[in-house]
This record gives sequence, C-alpha cells and structure tokens, in this order.
Amino acid sequence: MNIELLINLAVQFLGTAAALFLAYRSFQKRRIQLGDEPTLPEYFSRRSTYWIGTASYCLFIASLYCLLTWQWLPLEPLITLIVKSLRSGELVNLLNGLDGKTLIPLIVAGLFLFLIAWENKFNPLLILRDSLHDAFAIPTKAVEIYNALISSRLSAVDDSLKAQINNRLLVPSIDPGDFEKSSTTVEYKWAHNCLLFDRIQNYADQQSYRRFFNEPSLKWGEICISYNAMSEKVAVWKEAEPHYTKTVKLLKELDHLTGLLCRLLASLVVFGSASENEIWATVKQLGGNINEARLKHTYKYILLFTAATAVGIMVGREISVSLHNAFLFPDQPLAHFDYATLRWIAYAILIYVLPIALVFVSRTFTFRHQRQQSDRYYGFYMTMMIMGFIVSTGASALILELTYYKEHFNFLQSFIQHMRWGILPALMCGFVAYRMDTPVNESEALGKLVAAAVLRFISWGLVAVIIMLYATGDMSIQEANLRFTLVSTAFFMVGLLGASASFKTARQND
Repeated sequence: MNIELLINLAVQFLGTAAALFLAYRSFQKRRIQLGDEPTLPEYFSRRSTYWIGTASYCLFIASLYCLLTWQWLPLEPLITLIVKSLRSGELVNLLNGLDGKTLIPLIVAGLFLFLIAWENKFNPLLILRDSLHDAFAIPTKAVEIYNALISSRLSAVDDSLKAQINNRLLVPSIDPGDFEKSSTTVEYKWAHNCLLFDRIQNYADQQSYRRFFNEPSLKWGEICISYNAMSEKVAVWKEAEPHYTKTVKLLKELDHLTGLLCRLLASLVVFGSASENEIWATVKQLGGNINEARLKHTYKYILLFTAATAVGIMVGREISVSLHNAFLFPDQPLAHFDYATLRWIAYAILIYVLPIALVFVSRTFTFRHQRQQSDRYYGFYMTMMIMGFIVSTGASALILELTYYKEHFNFLQSFIQHMRWGILPALMCGFVAYRMDTPVNESEALGKLVAAAVLRFISWGLVAVIIMLYATGDMSIQEANLRFTLVSTAFFMVGLLGASASFKTARQND
C-alpha cells in the first residue's frame, strides 16, 4: 500500500466520521412545535424507535458522503497531487495542478458537510432529515396525542378518577360539577389541568421516567410551581365577585399551563406505552377523542386504488369490446387487447389515483395540525373535491393537449375545455375522504363487507355512466364505438374504485 492510498483512506475516514457526527447532531437538533413550546423529538418516541431513526439517517448521510468523495467526485487526485508535490518539494507544481478536477471535489465535499449542519428550511438534507423523522412517526404520534389531550372532554373521564383528583388537592378548588361545564370556563380548564397533573404525578413516582422530569425543556419545575400557585388563584377567584379582567387573565394562565402539561404527558405516554393500542387506551381514559380514524399502512391503499384502476380498465374494456363486436357493430369489430389499453391505464392513474394520493397527504397534514375534532369534516371533504377537480382537470388538459395538439397548446383554454373530465375524479376524492371517517370494524362479517362493496360498485358504476354520457356527448357519429367503450369501461373502473374505498383504522374499538 503506497502512501497516497493510505492518506486517501485516512482523509476518507475523517470525512466520513465528520459526516456521521454532524448528522447525529443534526438529527438531535430538530424541534417539534407543540403549542407555543419547542420540544426535542427524542421525548416523543420510544427509545428504540428514535435510535433506529437516528442510525438510519446517520448511515445514509455517511454512505452518501462516501459515494460523493470516492466515486462521483473523488478526492484522490487532489491528495495525490499534494503528496507528490510535498515529496518533491516543488510547490509550484502544486499550484499549477490546482484546477477544476482537483478543487471541485474538495469544494463539494466541504459544502456537503456544511449542509448537514446548516439549519435552514430550504436545506435539502434537513428536508430529508425531517422526512425521516416523519417516516418513523417520531413527531406525528406526539402531535396526535397532544391534540387529543388538549381537546379532551372531561365528561368521558371515569368518576373514580375524578374523586381521586379532588382528594389530592392541597387547596379545595374543584366542585363535582366543574367536569361537566363548558370547556371555555375557568372551572373546566382548572379541572382539566388537575386531571393532567394527576396523571403526570403517577409517572413522576417511577424511577424509569426520571430523565423526562430532569429535562429542562419539558419544564417540570415550572409546571409544579405554576400548578400550586394556580390552585390558590382558582380558589380565591371562586370566592371573589366576578371580575372580567381577572377572569381573562386567569384563563390565559390556565391555557399556558394546559399546554405545558399536555406536552409533558404526551412524551410520557409515548415512552411508557408498549404498543399503539396502549397509547390510545391511555388517551381515551383521559377523555381524549380518538375517533379521528388514523389510517394504517396508507401506501397499501394507494396501491389498491392503482390496482383497481388498472383492473377496471382492462376488464371493462375487454367486456365492452366483446359486447361491441357481438351485438352493436359486428361488421366493425374492435381489437380485444391493444396498446390503447395501456395508455388508458396511464391516463386514468394520473387523473384518478394521483388526486386520491393527495387526499391521503392532505388528511395527514390536516389532522396533524388541528385540535378540534368531530365525527365528520364536511369542509375537508369539499376541499378535497375541489382539489381533485383541479388536479385531475389539469392533468387531463396536459396529457390530451400535449399528445394531440402540441403546436397550439394553451393551458387555460385546455383546462376549461377538459373540465368535464374532472367531475368524476372530484366526486371520487370527496367520497374517499368521507370513507376515511367511516372505518370498517375488523370483526365485521365477511358477507356484509362483500355486500357493501358490491353495492358501492353498482352505485358508482351508474354514476360513472351518467357523467361519462355527458362528458362524451360531443363525440361524432363516427366515434360511437369509442364512446360506447369509454362509458362501459368507466362503469367498471369507477365502480371498482368505489368498492375499494374501505378503510381500517388504528383507533380503539368500544
């Protein structure tokens, strides 16, 4: 082994070690904003999950650095030049040899190391880091639990737990009726805080959770001081005459304490629960609303919709061609399978499956940031219909116009012209968003599930026929066979999409 190779390996090792260190520091630096307080993500994930995510990110960054500096833009020419120049003592040759081939790899390697540690929302490596956080559900689960605790209803809390909370108070400041009052009142907010504090106190008595209570960013000391002071303030407020300014100030202080309590309790619940079901059982015990239909394995549903689209077009077109050749135009037979079927599949995936995939993305983003929960979100369904219409119509205009009218393409005119092709995808997006809040019970009888799927297939098939007859109404007499196959194929394809809109969720069953 010559000296150049040895030095090159040493430089490569040092660079990789630097990349690993910077990636590790970067992964730990990300803050999750819960309410008004930023929090380190490691407190919102089980330790094994967090370290697997950390190791994955660090190994990926180190591997990327090695590929960059060993294969794509190797540092070896620069190192060889430096060693040879120092060995011969001819530094002029070193200066003359510094060109693009030797300097660009060094600049790129330094820039790559800088990007690893650069905290900026436009930094691509930090976007990758945050995506990996999300892939391991490190912040997502924390935000879900935090929002569920913030919006919990105390009327759902067990009566024995309410009595236990009241008995632990140093200063009597809760009446039995406070748990049933409006969530905007001082009485209710204080009862909510007492419930959260009581639950946290159970964790504080266990040695395995000490690191959470010793972590300065989780503010356990501030919580205790504020909680004790608030107990006296609420007791005094109840005894005094109503005063608007004092009430508003007290409400703000209670809301701030609620945020701190929910933040700490969310981290304790995630860390201390052995499974997903145990997490949400604890949230439910605290009155949290868990009926938000958090979907499991969303990528499988997207693959299912893609398969339903492809199968619907292939089966639908073959049946349509058979009917066309046997009964309608036997003297003008159509080919049973040709490459037009593949074009239809690609086109349908873009105008149907792409908007549906965006529905999944939008739902995840929406429920991650919302606090108020309900059984139905009709505003969200309408928004998804509008989004589906815009995306599908835009895709249709681009595909058809760029395919047939490349020289005279005008997007706005084409968008208006192809609006009729966006009606069905828009309705399907709204229906899929609605069905996400109508989860299937895993104990449901198979026969009942099949019957419901068949009913959805027929219903959506008929809707597709009606709308497709309107959409193809301007086709000429010579295109009658094409219109028949389009309408018939749409019956099967849209029917299968409707039948496939059945979701299972990770929520608890009563």
